[in-house]
Amino acid sequence: MLRRLGWYARRLAVMERGEIRHRIHEQIARRAARRENGGWVQFAMPGARPVPLPLFAPLLTGDLSAPVAAQLAIAAEAFRSGKLRLLNRDWPQTILDGAGSVAPEVWTLDPVSGTSWPGADVSAFDIDFRFEGGHRDVKYVAEANRLHFLAAPAIHARHTEDATLAHAVLGSLFSWMRANPPGRGVNWYSGIEAGYRLASLASIVTALDPWIDGAAGEKLASFVAAHGTWLARFPSLFSSANNHLVAEAMGLVLAARLLPDHPHATGWLTQGRGHLDGRTCALFHEDGVGQEQSPAYAAFTLEMLLIGFAAIGADAPSPAARERLGKAAAALNAFLDDEGHVPLIGDDDQSRVLLAHGSAEPRYAASICAATAGFLQRPELAPAIRDPHWRDIVFAAPPPGPAPSDGTTTFPQGGYTIRRGDIAGRRVHFTFDHGPLGFGALAAHGHADALSVWLSLDGRPVLVDAGTYLYHSEGENRRRFRVTAVHNTLTISGASQSEPSGPFNWMPRRARARLEKGADSVPLDVSGSHDGYRKRFGVIHRRDIAETAYGFDITDRLTGATPDGEVEIVFLLAPDLVVTAHDGRVTARRDGRAEITLAAPEGACVEIIRGDDISGRGFHSPGFGVLEEAATVLFRAPANAMRWRSSIVLNPVT
Repeated sequence: MLRRLGWYARRLAVMERGEIRHRIHEQIARRAARRENGGWVQFAMPGARPVPLPLFAPLLTGDLSAPVAAQLAIAAEAFRSGKLRLLNRDWPQTILDGAGSVAPEVWTLDPVSGTSWPGADVSAFDIDFRFEGGHRDVKYVAEANRLHFLAAPAIHARHTEDATLAHAVLGSLFSWMRANPPGRGVNWYSGIEAGYRLASLASIVTALDPWIDGAAGEKLASFVAAHGTWLARFPSLFSSANNHLVAEAMGLVLAARLLPDHPHATGWLTQGRGHLDGRTCALFHEDGVGQEQSPAYAAFTLEMLLIGFAAIGADAPSPAARERLGKAAAALNAFLDDEGHVPLIGDDDQSRVLLAHGSAEPRYAASICAATAGFLQRPELAPAIRDPHWRDIVFAAPPPGPAPSDGTTTFPQGGYTIRRGDIAGRRVHFTFDHGPLGFGALAAHGHADALSVWLSLDGRPVLVDAGTYLYHSEGENRRRFRVTAVHNTLTISGASQSEPSGPFNWMPRRARARLEKGADSVPLDVSGSHDGYRKRFGVIHRRDIAETAYGFDITDRLTGATPDGEVEIVFLLAPDLVVTAHDGRVTARRDGRAEITLAAPEGACVEIIRGDDISGRGFHSPGFGVLEEAATVLFRAPANAMRWRSSIVLNPVT
């Protein structure tokens, strides 16, 4: 109870007056919804059926490329065999019933604990997953209930004219409806999940239209009507108006297009379109960087926007939103290294709207850049390398573009400087963070990583982020993976620049970072600062980065009062690197070959930490729910020295 009250108090602390009024009205509406249990019949539309969407029609005409056809076949075979793997986790048993469709009990199953979340006997608003006593992460059950794993088998069924597979997929939708009546159970707790389901349903019913008879059509129409009504009734506004509102807007547009004769279709379309246009400019800085300060979330948000705008049709988006989409794709391209991967910055829960097979898609951001290039008909935005995916067909993605130009790119509003090119005979992709904590009052998916650095060499990660790991089920680990101590920057006496106040909240006093000096120049010469230590220690942290012939010199300075205690300058190395220290120098080797050497500041102590459960250091999470041991290098020195210089020395390939 105390945890719950504390969470609400901290949440209220960042709300403006208008949001407080909105939350009061929202709670009144939720209280009314708790008493409702009318089932699907209250959304029945006799004689109606969802309309196949032109958005997905290109998937059904002509031959598929061999890689995409194989992708769909693998997904179909996994479904037929009853196997489900999402978020790096295998569901513990066959998911199918005797008829070959997903069994109803699967929809509430937590695959980690093997227990079930509350279902149809409980209102969605009576399930407080944030303070769930069983230490389960609701993200897992939510992922399966997005229904996106059914889309690829449905498309495969259409191409192979496999009626048995088609009916098994349709049966799975009806199984979901039996287990999840409107407003009941864990799977109605969040609008983002409802928006996702409508995207999945839209692709499925378009693919399986030949097998949808009148009775099936009426059932699916009630599915769409219930979801559209729910999304319009409970929008994520004010401090919640991040990617959640984009998903809801996408869902409203899809509901309107799937059921154009529904009495509220015009209102859904108007509401959804307004939010899509508005959120495009709100969630991406003027320079194109995602305001949630996470390349993964930028890609995920772009995918939802593309689906929503494509469903609206030829006159969408607005000119301002169209321009911002182009800038967003260009910025995301800049984060891609030579192998088409983005660094893990901020949260990454591996969310994808259009799913191929499983959640793993290492070049997801590159695929979304290509999709945006196709949607905008701007082939110059296509990345140089990406993996084939059926979304390429949906958005008419152009062929791979040229390799990005070498040089330095600075995003002044988004707060990143990226250096790409050759240094010491190595292909370098180096990122420096001098940007804000995250989006809006919550900054829900940002990390306290101001002035951090990331590095890949020859397309392979070297200096990495700790990652995300889990959301709700690991309270202390959720905090540890967000605070400054696990990021590649400087800490004072273990303090974090910004302090979390919940899984997706921060205390009001937050670090404000800024670019002090920098230009799109080669060699790199950039400086940034933040004030996250001013309140507690009376200092500003400034970091200067200068490119050298052999790598980078990093100078950290504190200005202001002379603090007590120690500073720690942190570098987290990729898990596959073997890390050793000798005489103030740390060498990281991969496959027996030295990749980089880190030179400690004069007089600093050197420590290497691996897998420390107490501090949370020495871990890297490459994907949701995955934890790997890695080497955290600490350079520790007295804080009153006020200035320290470290060096990153790149080892040439011999």
